[in-house]
Amino acid sequence: MKEISSKLDEFMHEIVDCDMGNDPTQTKDLLDCQENRYKALKTELTSATSQGEELLTQVRKPNLTYNIISHVAAVERLLVQLEETEKQFDCFWQKHSTKLNHWLKFRTFLLNFKQMQATLDNHLKTACDMTEVGETAIRVDSLLQEAGDFEKLCNCDLDTATSVIEDGEKLMEDPLSQVDHIESKCEELRRTSALLLDKIQKRNLLLTKARELMDRIDKANEWCATGVEILAGEGGLIAVDKLLEDATSFGLTAPDQFRDMLMQSATQETRALVTQVAQRVEDVWLMVSVKRATLQRAAAKPARPVQSVPPQSAAIPATNHQMETSGGSESSGGEDAEARRSRRGHVLAELMQTERVYVQELGSILSGYKEEIEKPENQHLLPSTLVGQADVLFGNLHELFTFHQDVFLKDLEKSISATELVALCFVEKRDTFFRLYSYYCQNIPRSERLRETLVDTHLFLQACQLRLGHKLPLAAYLLKPVQRITKYQLLLKDLLRYSECGSMTTGLQSALDCMLVVLKCVNDSMHQIAITGVPLDISQQGELLMQGSFLVVSENKRDLRLRIRPRRRHIFLYEKAMLFCKPATKNSHNKATYHFKHDLQMSQIGLTESVKGDPRKFEVWRQGRAEVHTLTAASADLKRAWVERVKRVLLDQLNELKGERVRQYSAQHRTLIQTSSWDLGPPSQPQKAVAVPNPTRTASCDAHDEPCWSTDPSDDDDDEPDHPPAVGCALVALSDYTAVGPSEVSLRDGQHAELLKVGCAGWWYVRLAAGQGEGWAPAAYLDQRKTSRSSSRSHDRLHDH
Repeated sequence: MKEISSKLDEFMHEIVDCDMGNDPTQTKDLLDCQENRYKALKTELTSATSQGEELLTQVRKPNLTYNIISHVAAVERLLVQLEETEKQFDCFWQKHSTKLNHWLKFRTFLLNFKQMQATLDNHLKTACDMTEVGETAIRVDSLLQEAGDFEKLCNCDLDTATSVIEDGEKLMEDPLSQVDHIESKCEELRRTSALLLDKIQKRNLLLTKARELMDRIDKANEWCATGVEILAGEGGLIAVDKLLEDATSFGLTAPDQFRDMLMQSATQETRALVTQVAQRVEDVWLMVSVKRATLQRAAAKPARPVQSVPPQSAAIPATNHQMETSGGSESSGGEDAEARRSRRGHVLAELMQTERVYVQELGSILSGYKEEIEKPENQHLLPSTLVGQADVLFGNLHELFTFHQDVFLKDLEKSISATELVALCFVEKRDTFFRLYSYYCQNIPRSERLRETLVDTHLFLQACQLRLGHKLPLAAYLLKPVQRITKYQLLLKDLLRYSECGSMTTGLQSALDCMLVVLKCVNDSMHQIAITGVPLDISQQGELLMQGSFLVVSENKRDLRLRIRPRRRHIFLYEKAMLFCKPATKNSHNKATYHFKHDLQMSQIGLTESVKGDPRKFEVWRQGRAEVHTLTAASADLKRAWVERVKRVLLDQLNELKGERVRQYSAQHRTLIQTSSWDLGPPSQPQKAVAVPNPTRTASCDAHDEPCWSTDPSDDDDDEPDHPPAVGCALVALSDYTAVGPSEVSLRDGQHAELLKVGCAGWWYVRLAAGQGEGWAPAAYLDQRKTSRSSSRSHDRLHDH
């Protein structure tokens, strides 16, 4: 009895002091071990009770003596004590096992929660990274297939997450549960699952719209091709009417509405394609409409009745015929001018009407949202993230409203009667447009991040929207300025199309150029603020001239084995530097960001205009081709634009340095005449030449500048070493050069010469062909007249001075 009691006490103390563990496997092992010990002790208790009852049966007999009766009573007391001990032990174990089983279920739930949360987070990250929408129907179909497979994978894990949530809800029914803790975990799983499901649905919707857009674009292209065939052929009125009727099959009822419909579905990747297609549709629509009007006039023109004409001299009918022809021409010209005037009036009316509507919309946003948010009595109704953040949410919208209402709209109202004055309004306000709209567009990412924390379904914003009677939420109205600054150039294009030649078209072209520059600057500023990690001071690199996406292959002359595979880089061309950036994954606001990777100073680079094998490629490299970057543009036209712009930058640098040399020469002219051997002419004089100092670097006498650019295709496999030419070799001028001082000679592109002496700092003393004189010339403007294989690799060189 004492042994059993001691074991029970030891077991119960062990249970009270035990650590139930945080790992479900550890807890399960502990539960199994303790349950086995409980069963063993229970068996011993049962055995002791049986032995006591058997002993009691043996000693309990008739006519017992007093001593035996006392023993019977002792055995009976022990049996009762054993029975009570067994009941208490069973009760204690029941409570402990219940607690331990609950702890096992709780730890299992937490483990399943962590696993599912990690899985859903990975799916969510993948969903956020899936931002491509494709630029062709085939690519969109491929993305739709990928999205479908991803959705199936996510649905399996979402079902598992639902089971985990159900387990948590059952667990909360247990009185021992920490309800708040379990509820928070379930809620977090619900939120992540809902967010993932929302991302999948939005992705599918975006791709579906992109596929519909591609179908509409394909149909529009087919319609345009048919229209061009009809315009080029002899199609009659029936064919034209059939063409216009077919346009409704892909939503084309009016070019402006079709453009707006396409732009609503366009993304950053497809915006250029959409703009191109919309412009083509608009052009074909206009030409088809003109042809239809012409055919209708021809069909409605009555046949001229036959009249009897008295005999007249032969000269009179010719005169009458000339008058009829002239009159018909004037009538036709008058009709065309009248049609253009009418269309121009419609465009001006649209400009005026849409400007008034735009001002009204800006005013309604400010009065219905911004002023309500800033009212002190409404502060308690606002979410905490919105308090004091009105300027972030709306940017400089109030400045835009003030400018358009008080300045630009009034100027338009005064000038609307004359197209030239309307054009002048845009030209005069160009800087204001750029300043205001650049700031607004640069603030858009901050505004979107703030709105994401609010959501347009917030009760306060919903109440504002309901009060204003707006069908669309605030986010749609905050895009109005972006849409408006884009609309101006479209209206100006229409005015230019319907205007007669002369001062009117000149003014409209200037206005259109101004607005296109504003659009480019706004777009460039949006891209520029998205660059991260730049070690340079961008403000010191000059104007941003161009920016675009390229495939880049980089090579290093120090290690010929190093040839980095093609990488996608977004390149920013400034006046003083070229930045290579890596396009980052678009964030939740669908805004591109760029991580800085590399830079080239424009004063240190050279250019190869073409690369063998691909008309879209060109090269930029450091001096000596120690570092070469081969750039592949999206098209040959884009490549040509970039090459011309880089060449212009290099030429501008050359002209600046030449001007610096002229100034230095003027300051040192007297000394040069007295001390330089250049003016003495013959190459037999001692080499005491004084070179015009380079303002950017000091060159040794043996230094030879690398080419600034090459027009011949690049072929790195047969690069030749750069050795000084031999005296007496034949040379050819690579570009025009104007002599600065009397000791120099001027060069013409392609002019032949003979090398007489190699001077210092990259200057050669040459004799021009055909006895045109001798003198010093910069070596970078000259190259050896090579033959056979090497002649095909001649480079155009510009000195770095």
